[in-house]
Amino acid sequence: MQKKRMLRMGFLVLAFTAVTAAAQLRYMSREPIALRNGAGSAAFALVNAGTTTLPLALRTGPFTDDTSQMSLPAPTVAFTLEAGGPLPPAIAPGATVRVEASINGMSGTGAAGAPLFNGTTDLGKLQVVEVDAPLDISITGKGDSDQPLVLPAGGTASLTIKNNDAEAYPVDWSFQIGGKELQSGELQLAPHGTSRIDLEPTEDLYSWTDNLRPSDKTGQLLLSLHGPPEMARELLPQRTLPVSLLMRKLSASWTSLWLHLFVALVLLLGGVLSLVGHSVLPNFLRKIALRRQIHELADPMRSMSPRVDSYVRALLRMERKRADLLLKRSSAISPAAGETLDLVAEGIARARRRLKVAERLDETRRRLDEASISAPPTVTDGIDGKLQMAATQLHSLALTDEDAGTAIRFLDSADRSLSMLGDTDALARLIATNFRDLKIRQKFLPYSYYNDLKTELPGLFEMLNQPFDDFRNIPRQMIFAIDYGVAALQNAFDYAVLRASTSQEATGSGSGLSARDRLLAHQKELVGLLGTLSWPALRELRTLVQEMRENIYEKDVLEEIGTPGQAEIAVDPQTVRAYMPVLFSIRFKDSRFDDAAALRRLTCKWNFPNELQEQDWRTCHFFTGRELKRGEGRDVTVSVRVESPKAAEAGAPIDGKAAGKPLRNSLSAMIELQRAERPSYSRASAEAVRFLIAYGVALAGLLSGALQQLAKLDFLPATIAILVLGFGADTVKNLLTQTSRKTVA
Repeated sequence: MQKKRMLRMGFLVLAFTAVTAAAQLRYMSREPIALRNGAGSAAFALVNAGTTTLPLALRTGPFTDDTSQMSLPAPTVAFTLEAGGPLPPAIAPGATVRVEASINGMSGTGAAGAPLFNGTTDLGKLQVVEVDAPLDISITGKGDSDQPLVLPAGGTASLTIKNNDAEAYPVDWSFQIGGKELQSGELQLAPHGTSRIDLEPTEDLYSWTDNLRPSDKTGQLLLSLHGPPEMARELLPQRTLPVSLLMRKLSASWTSLWLHLFVALVLLLGGVLSLVGHSVLPNFLRKIALRRQIHELADPMRSMSPRVDSYVRALLRMERKRADLLLKRSSAISPAAGETLDLVAEGIARARRRLKVAERLDETRRRLDEASISAPPTVTDGIDGKLQMAATQLHSLALTDEDAGTAIRFLDSADRSLSMLGDTDALARLIATNFRDLKIRQKFLPYSYYNDLKTELPGLFEMLNQPFDDFRNIPRQMIFAIDYGVAALQNAFDYAVLRASTSQEATGSGSGLSARDRLLAHQKELVGLLGTLSWPALRELRTLVQEMRENIYEKDVLEEIGTPGQAEIAVDPQTVRAYMPVLFSIRFKDSRFDDAAALRRLTCKWNFPNELQEQDWRTCHFFTGRELKRGEGRDVTVSVRVESPKAAEAGAPIDGKAAGKPLRNSLSAMIELQRAERPSYSRASAEAVRFLIAYGVALAGLLSGALQQLAKLDFLPATIAILVLGFGADTVKNLLTQTSRKTVA
C-alpha cells in the first residue's frame, strides 16, 4: 500500500514538472518555413519564462498535410543556433535562444505541419509551406480560347478547373474581369482532380451594347496556394489563368429584337442629324454655347453645402431650370429663336450673379465653422449675423446688382471680422471688457439665485475669481475658454433671474404644470449645455434660455402642429405656376409660435412631389408641371414633418415626460398647380409626316437585306453605316418637299 502511494506521488511530481516546464518554455515563431525543392529553414525563439534552468531537447512529431490530414514521409529536421553552432544543452531562467530549424527532403505536400516538442513537452506547431509548388492547374471545358464560357446576366456559369499534379492543393481563388474582382473563395484540389467554380455575374459587368450583340471578354482566374496567415501572400506560389467569356445579357430572341430596334433608332438619328445640318447655323452654335453654360452651373450648384440656406439653393436651381426650359423649347430653325436665346442668356447671367455670391457665402461660412473651434463665441456670433444678412439679400427673386452689392458688403465685413481673429490683443481687450461687465452684474445678483448652479458647475464659476478684467492676464490659448465662460455665465445669470421671477401658477400649456415647473424640468439640460465648451452648445444654451422666457418649448410647438386648426402650411403666392418660385412656411393660429425660439431646436423637413426634400422653416420651391398626372386633376400634395430628434436621442424628459422615440408631428396641404400652356406642334407634325415617309422607305430597305451585311461588321462601323443611311433618308424628304412645292405652283 505504501509502495502504491509512493508511485502515485512520483507520477504527480513528474506531471507537475512537465506542466511547469511547458509553462516556462515559450515557443515564439514569426513565420512558417518556406520550402524550395523540399528544403528550407526559418528562425524562431525559445524563451525561458521560469525561474529554473530547463534542458533543451528539440524534436518534431509526424508531419501531416493541411489539406488531406494524411501523414507524410518524415523529412530531415535539424535545429541549430541562428548565429551558428549546435544548441546548448539547457536554457537558463529568463534567457532567449534564437533557433534555426532546417528541413530537407520534404515532398508530397503544398502546406503541412508537425508538432514541436522539447523532450516530452509540446511547444506548438512547426508550419511549412512549399513556395515553389508547380500549381499545374488548367481550365477544362468551357472557358478556354476555343470554347468561351457564356456568362448570363442574372444566372450562374460554371467554370471547371483541373489539378494536373500528383499533390493536393488548398487554393485561394479570385475571378476578375477588367481588373475588378467578381468573386473569390477557397477550394481543395485533390491530386489529378477537378473542381467547379460557380460564377454569378453582376449587372455592372455588362455594357448597353450587350443587349444588342454579346461582347467577348477575357477574365482572369487568379490562383494562389492557401498558406497560414503568418506567411506573406507574395511568397506563396501563384498562377493566373485567362478565361474566355461571352457576355450574354439577354436571350437570343430578345437580343435580335433589340438589335432591330436599335437599327431603327440609329437610322432615325441619322435623319434627325440631317435635318439639324440644314438649320440656322448661328443659332445652333449659340444654343450649344448656352447649353454648355447651363451645364457648367450644375456642378457648383450641386456641390453647394447646406451652410447656404435652402431658399437660396432653391432659387439657384429654379433659375437654371427656367433657362434650361427656354432653351429646350427654342428651335434653331425658328425665326424667333434669337429672341428666345436672349432670354436664356439673361437668365444664365442672373444665376451666375447669385451663384458667385452664394459660393463666397458658402466659403466664408466654412471658414467661420473652422474658426469657431477656437475663436471667441461672441465674435463668431457677430460674424454669423453678418453672413445671415448677406444671405437675406440673396432671397430676392429678381436679384439686382444693388442686392448683390449689398450682400458683398456684408461678406466683406464678415471677412474683416474673421481677419481680426488673429489679433490677440484686440480679442483679449474685448473679452476683458465683457468680463468686467459680468463681474458688475454678479455684484447686483443675490447669491441665493445661483448658488445651486455654482455647486453643480464649480469650474465655470471659479472663473469669476480670476483676474481676467485685465486683458494682459488673458493668454491666447485661453481666449476661447474665457470668452465661452463669460457668455455661459451670462446665460446662467439670465436663467437664475428668470427662475426667481417665474410664476408658480399653472399655465394653459395643457400639461397642468406651472411655468416654473416647466422651467425646472429643463434645468438638467441647461447645466449640461453650460458645461459643454463649444460654440454650438452656446447657441443651444441661448435658445433654451429664450424658450424659458417665452414659456414655449419644442413639445408645445409639436402639440400646436398636431392640434387640428392650430397650424397650416402657408403658400406665397397663392397662385402656383410651373417654374415660378413659391415660398412655403408654417403659419400658426397663435402668433406667439411664429417666431418662437423653440423652432430653432426642431427640424422641419418638407416633402415635395418626385421625392424632393428641403429642410428649413421657410423654404422656396418650384414645380415643373410634371408632377401632374393625366386624369388626376391639378392638385399636388406637399407635406412637412416637424420633429425633435435631440430630445429622444438623449432620452431627455420634456415637461417631466420621458421621450423614448423622436417627437414629431406632420402637416400636409393640397396645392393647385396651373398647367403650362402647351406649344403648338402643327408645323412640326407636318414636317414629321414627310420625314417619316422617307424614313419608312429607308428602314424597309435596310431590314430587307442590308442588316445581314451590317451584322458582319464590328459594332461601331456597323452603327456608323446605319447612321449614314439615315442621313441619306433626308434626301428623300427633300424630294417630297420639292414635289409638293411644284404641285402647289
